[in-house]
Amino acid sequence: MIKETKIISHAKYHIPGGIHPKEFKSISNQNAIEWLPQANELIIPVPNNLTDKQFLVSVGDSVVAGQSLLSLDDDLFSLQIHAPCAGVVLAITHKNIGHPSGLPMLSVIIKTELSRNVSSEKTSSLVSPDGWMNLQVEELIQKIHDSGIVGMGGAAFPTHIKLNTSVNRVTTLIVNAMECEPYITCDDRLLRGHSTEVLQGALITAKIVGAKNILFGIEDNKPQAITCLENAITQYKNTPGENHLTLEIRIIIAKTKYPSGGEKQLIQLLTGLEVPKNKYPADLDIIVQNVATLYAINDTICHGKTLTHRLVTITGDLVKKPGNYWIAFGTPLSHIVSTLEIVSQQVSDIILGGPLMGQIVSDVNIPTQKSTNCIIFNADIFSAKNIRNESKTVHTECIRCGECETACPVSLLPQQLYWFSKSEQWEALEEQNLFDCIECGACSYVCPSEIPLVNYYRYAKSEIKYLKVKQQQSENAKIRFENREKRLARIKTEREEKRQKTAEARKSATNKLDQDPDGKKSAIEAALKRVKDKKEKQS
Repeated sequence: MIKETKIISHAKYHIPGGIHPKEFKSISNQNAIEWLPQANELIIPVPNNLTDKQFLVSVGDSVVAGQSLLSLDDDLFSLQIHAPCAGVVLAITHKNIGHPSGLPMLSVIIKTELSRNVSSEKTSSLVSPDGWMNLQVEELIQKIHDSGIVGMGGAAFPTHIKLNTSVNRVTTLIVNAMECEPYITCDDRLLRGHSTEVLQGALITAKIVGAKNILFGIEDNKPQAITCLENAITQYKNTPGENHLTLEIRIIIAKTKYPSGGEKQLIQLLTGLEVPKNKYPADLDIIVQNVATLYAINDTICHGKTLTHRLVTITGDLVKKPGNYWIAFGTPLSHIVSTLEIVSQQVSDIILGGPLMGQIVSDVNIPTQKSTNCIIFNADIFSAKNIRNESKTVHTECIRCGECETACPVSLLPQQLYWFSKSEQWEALEEQNLFDCIECGACSYVCPSEIPLVNYYRYAKSEIKYLKVKQQQSENAKIRFENREKRLARIKTEREEKRQKTAEARKSATNKLDQDPDGKKSAIEAALKRVKDKKEKQS
């Protein structure tokens, strides 16, 4: 049962720094959720290191919606991938999927059967609303693993791994409903239309990790979502029937501020606890899950659905009908452009994700993925919406105003990090805790010199990691060389010892024969006989 407590409260704690940029959420959060019509072709990325034996499909094979494409031998560290709809495998080849590295990724290309409307396909419930309570934790984790669920707030970390490593260590489940970055509204609309399913997913997750508290963290700019969530909790609490979970569930409302949706920032905001350096939330007996992830967990456990679609915010001044759409993974951006009547000639750059932490791409043929929560189509994605252009190569010099330090939510010294990055002082950067930077972009946003600070930090991080890899390789080579030298010296010593033993044995045998003439004669005769016998056999 749910403990009697006040459902809604306001955050008592604060996070340092942060900014409040213009939100632009009203562009997409006013319309109801819709299904995007199915694309003719889907591009489904798979890991590059797969062997042919790990593919369950070949070119020319027919697939059905939800079918597994890979055989991963029930490896709990693997991520299952499924066909979003019925169709035929056209190819298995490398395609550009918009990876930050620019490298192509192995992908399964599926030609879809448009005669089947995915929005109307439903599966019957596999368990009663409370039937999952009778399932073992291992069964629930296995179902989540088999469905390919990942963290859908952007990180895309496999959910079954996160839940499996936290069993019996968690007291508090935090539901991240902050959605603090501008433009993105998919979690907001998901709570408005499916708060009961999200709550159910949270209860299932609480059972898996053994949590006794569920905290929904949400910003105060989502009043309708807050109301829907409160109603869902109240209804659940008042539903007759025995409930095996004893929980305290609360909605904690925080002031709108970016980046309050960061995992560590949200924990500090809701509990007052700070995750120590090089530690994880589980070390504080806390686990954080996104709204969309919990919805997917409920869909899997209660309805047997695999994760093949997600709710995506389609927004920007070039979109005639902005909103939130259920979109199949692998849908090319070009299909979204044509379906929503976006003038392709005006689309030069597209933002995947939010404007501050998202990725800028220019290829309209790249596909949507499990991590794609928002796609922004703007005529001018930078100046028109007061977003800093981090691709600029020319900017004015730092004026040492300190605004970046004030805005940093991790209490770093961005200005100092900038100078060290620019001068490639790698050791100094690590001493300044560069890797604590969450790359939120708040410092770049407030910088009056418009310096792309995050780009400098990303470059510095990659260089430090590269140098550490090279250093480790050098140390490994040194160890291998030293081991080889030791091995050769040991072999040389063993050979010398063996030679000495053989020489001593030969000398001892010779001395023995010299002392025994008859024995010496017998040995010579025996040797001659062996030679004679050998010649006879050969002839």
